[in-house]
Amino acid sequence: DVTVSELLELFLQSPLVTWVKTFGLLGSDNEDKLAVYMNLADGIFLNRIMLQVDPRPTNQRFNEHVNNDVNLRIQNLTILVRNIKTYYQEILQQLIIMNLPNVLTIGKDPLSGKSMDEIKKLLLLVLGCAVQCERKEEFIERIKQLDIETQAAIVSHIQEVTHNQENVFDLQWLELPAMAPEELESLSRNMVFHLKRLIDERDECAELIVDLTQDRDYLQSQQPLSPLKTSSPASSPNLASRVSNEDKQHLSVELADAKAKLRRSRQELEEKSEQLVDIRHEVDQLVLELQKIKQENITLMADARSARAYRDELDSLREKANRVERLEMELVRCKEKLHDVDFYKARMEELREDNIVLIETKTMLEEQMMIARARGDKLHEIEKENLQLKSKLHDIELDRDTDKKRIEELLEENMVLEIAQKQSMNESVHLGKELEQLSKNTDLSDTRKSFVFELNECASSRILKLEKDNQSLQNIIQELRDASLVTEENSLKFVELQNENQQLGQKIEKLQNQIEKEKQSNQDLEALSEELLKEKQDLKDTMEALKADQERQIQDLEKETDHLNQMVFSLRQRSQVSTEAKVKNIEMENKILHEAVSESNSKLSKLEFEKKQLQKDFEQVKEKVERVEEMDKELHRLERENDQLAKKIAAMKITTEKVEVLEQENKDLEVENRKLKKSLDTLHNVSIQLENLEKNNKQLDDKNLELRQIVETMRFTNTKLAQIDAENKQLEKENEELQKNIVMQKVLLKKSERLELSYQSMNAENQRLQQILESSNKKVQQLEKELQGVEDDNQSLQRKLEELKISSKQVERLEKEKKLLEQEVFQL
Repeated sequence: DVTVSELLELFLQSPLVTWVKTFGLLGSDNEDKLAVYMNLADGIFLNRIMLQVDPRPTNQRFNEHVNNDVNLRIQNLTILVRNIKTYYQEILQQLIIMNLPNVLTIGKDPLSGKSMDEIKKLLLLVLGCAVQCERKEEFIERIKQLDIETQAAIVSHIQEVTHNQENVFDLQWLELPAMAPEELESLSRNMVFHLKRLIDERDECAELIVDLTQDRDYLQSQQPLSPLKTSSPASSPNLASRVSNEDKQHLSVELADAKAKLRRSRQELEEKSEQLVDIRHEVDQLVLELQKIKQENITLMADARSARAYRDELDSLREKANRVERLEMELVRCKEKLHDVDFYKARMEELREDNIVLIETKTMLEEQMMIARARGDKLHEIEKENLQLKSKLHDIELDRDTDKKRIEELLEENMVLEIAQKQSMNESVHLGKELEQLSKNTDLSDTRKSFVFELNECASSRILKLEKDNQSLQNIIQELRDASLVTEENSLKFVELQNENQQLGQKIEKLQNQIEKEKQSNQDLEALSEELLKEKQDLKDTMEALKADQERQIQDLEKETDHLNQMVFSLRQRSQVSTEAKVKNIEMENKILHEAVSESNSKLSKLEFEKKQLQKDFEQVKEKVERVEEMDKELHRLERENDQLAKKIAAMKITTEKVEVLEQENKDLEVENRKLKKSLDTLHNVSIQLENLEKNNKQLDDKNLELRQIVETMRFTNTKLAQIDAENKQLEKENEELQKNIVMQKVLLKKSERLELSYQSMNAENQRLQQILESSNKKVQQLEKELQGVEDDNQSLQRKLEELKISSKQVERLEKEKKLLEQEVFQL
């Protein structure tokens, strides 16, 4: 059991079995090894493979279900061997010389080593059928999918079936008109070897037949005696002796017959040996004749090969001539496109420079945006300061109201005091008069004098206080007048800053014009990229047309090769008519071919020279095609850059549209709030280039609402102040004017600082723009130099075109010569 399992494992790991497993019908890897082997031994799987190889209706049907039946197994295997023999003989024109697989050993004892060897023979023959059938490419692809060691082993097995004459003999050599002496000698040796083997097998079979006939006759002679023995077991000894005598007589007769047959066979053998000697003499003579014919055939084959080589070269030259014409047409197209390509190249360089300028402007605008964001952050701080100042202003207004009330009270008190002073003066005068009168009267007491003195002191102290308050109020009025003068000076500075702001606005308009020009250049870039895409599509179409032409040329070549093969086959058929006529025809053809060869040699030298020239021209055209491919790659790269630029331009367009919308909104806001727009003008002009203007605009709207509320509150306070001014016009007007001048002075100072910062940024922008203009001028000079180089290339291409035209004329001449050669070949 162990030896059988080992044999099974070795057999299933062999290359032939692994090849059979590629058909996928044998069984899965998890299945039992014995079941896989029995599938092969039953012949079902191998018959299915033969149906794939040879699906003809003549094949007999085999038994699908064997169920370990020996007869059914032998029947399937005999059908398989018969199909293999017929396929080799009828389809492949080959004769199986090797010993056919022994079907009986496989059918009766499939698990022995001999039966495994016989199954290997079967697999080898099936492999030879599969490799040489119509679907051989499919089966070879399956073999290529295996590992390298298995592939090498299968290749060696294929060579055993196809190239080894001891296993399979090719019958197609019978159709050949002549063979080389070396091939004929090896073939005759193989034939003698096979003949000797067949004679040995014949002798063995004859001896086996004699033995089998003797056994058969002996068994037939004993068959009629068997019933006698059974019917009369207790027969007499006389009867037994008589039977034995009859047997001896019968055996002696059979012996005599056998000896006579032996003599006949020996006589036949001697006759056949004599015939074999005669045949050998004839074979030697034929071998000598064949050697002579082979030598002549070798020369003719060499001439035919040279003629075929000339034909092939002529075909290649014809194809090259056709290609030259096409290439000339393509060259004309390429030259027409070269001018456009040069223009596009220059245009692309310009667009690159414009892109660089746009990128620089973008960076510059981003810097300005950063500055504007910083200013926006400062704006929040300024708004906080503004609110603080408003709160302070409110406090000052409250203080002012309290001061006004106090002044009014003081005035009232002053009036009261003046009245009281007048009254006290009148009283003092009256008292003086009374004192004078009383002085006359000595009876006045000291108490009255002291009371009068106290009254006078109180009145004088009150008068001094009122005078001090009056002087302090006059000092405040003088200070307010001085502040009004300072505000007038600040207003003059504000006018100057407004002029500078107008100049900056003009510069911003210029920058906007430049942006519009860049937009126009971007539109030109888009149009140019579309044209380049169209040209790329045209180049792709031309490449596809060239590929189709190449495929068509290959098909034409295949047709011509088929035609030549048919001609060779017809020539071979003609050469099989008779040896004498063949020799004469060969001599005539020899002479004609020698003449044709001499002529074709002279023509071939010319064709080789022209071929070299055509190869040079083809290499030049190939270089141009490579240049065109490089230009195509460059166009792809430029298209990508254009796409990126188009995306950036689209983003810029969106931002400009948003800017326009925001400008309109800002104009409306300026109409509504002119005073606030002056303070926010510079910040708004910088915020034009920002990407997130919508958010800033919302913030500005919120701020404007807050400022409107503040203005409304201011108006309300102004109405109140007007009412208060109506009560105290002189002090109120002076105080309001001074306060307004102070506020305006602060606002103007802040505006002047902002304008100075924007002026510095605009100067930096102007310097950058000048640098960009200088770089663009340098690039224009470089482009002019490149254009000069392109013009030189165009001139060299025109020269090459003229050379190609000359070579096309030479190709036409070669085609005419080739037609003449073909006519001569057809005559041959």
